[in-house]
Amino acid sequence: MTRTTLSAIAVALLLVGAMPAQAGWEEGAAAFTAGKFAQAAKEFEQVVQERPDWPGGYYMLGQAQLKLNRNQEALANLRKAYDLNPNDAAVQLVLANAYLELKRFEEANRLLSNINLSALSREQQAVANQMKAAAAAKSGNADQALAALAQAAKSSPSNASAQFNYGVAALKAGDTRNAVSALEKAAQLDKDPAKQKVFIQASIKLARESGGSAKDQAYKKAADAAKALATANPSFDHLMLLGETQLGSDQYAAAAATFKQAAGKNPNDWLVHYYLGQAQTAAGQYGAAEAALKQALTKSNAGKDQVRTWKQLGFVYEKQRDFEQAKTAYRKAGDNASAQRVEENQEIAKYNKEVEAENEELQERQKEAEQIKKELEELPGGPPPPRR
Repeated sequence: MTRTTLSAIAVALLLVGAMPAQAGWEEGAAAFTAGKFAQAAKEFEQVVQERPDWPGGYYMLGQAQLKLNRNQEALANLRKAYDLNPNDAAVQLVLANAYLELKRFEEANRLLSNINLSALSREQQAVANQMKAAAAAKSGNADQALAALAQAAKSSPSNASAQFNYGVAALKAGDTRNAVSALEKAAQLDKDPAKQKVFIQASIKLARESGGSAKDQAYKKAADAAKALATANPSFDHLMLLGETQLGSDQYAAAAATFKQAAGKNPNDWLVHYYLGQAQTAAGQYGAAEAALKQALTKSNAGKDQVRTWKQLGFVYEKQRDFEQAKTAYRKAGDNASAQRVEENQEIAKYNKEVEAENEELQERQKEAEQIKKELEELPGGPPPPRR
């Protein structure tokens, strides 16, 4: 990535830099521009022999040698150009690129940290910051890498790759809000499904971390993007993303329909059945949810996936007032607290049922007493008059 971009920088310097009138320079420049790097290297070797005190010759010779993967030679000539003109930002940039190619990340990072970016064009600044981020990351300085990517994104607001790279790094660093902002820009600039997918996933994460209107807004953006993605290509992964956003947006019936469609594409994936069970539970379709969650159990591996499924199934059984099944499911999930709660609720329900039965029996006796009284009143002579 850096070599291609930096070659454009080199060509730009050829067009605007000083061009000495000695043999080999114009021929080397023409060959380099045409992609004939072996010829260019040969011509620039002649240039440095005739002008050993001029940094431009070493600069272009090193560039040509980089293209030929003659990295050690390239590094030596670029270092010579740097020694002759240590304050030239373009020379520093290309030398840093050579260090990166040779995996000398600490040296690349030190050099890039001292570059005067104001001396470079906006495009070159973006390249420099991305190189700095790579060098810093490889040197173990994550904070410095993130700052460089942030600067690259800021200096190149219309560069989808710069926005995406910063967004991914910010997401990894836990800065979800800024990550989503950058990834949204990348998704708007480039309709690449991979970028769209990362933006949707980041938006779902932001929604889960937020509350109130911020949560709703994040889910809405994710849902809109996921719907467009799934409409263009209804693959299993895209449908799963859409279903997640619908589930998070409380669109339970729509989510259930989407997960059913996804299950048709990959019936052996446990997660799609689990999510389907969640959506149906939220929609109050407990019988259907029970069936889906049982499917998830047969597809999932032992461990945390089954724990999640058993716990959800316990909740479904509890909602259906199947207390024995609920206790069993919760215990299989290792959730003894919920099993104990169900036990207590079962006792309360039993007590309430007994009280209800007693009340019904009392009401029945009262009805019988009233009926007897009525029948007595209808006998000849009737009941004795009340005393005054």
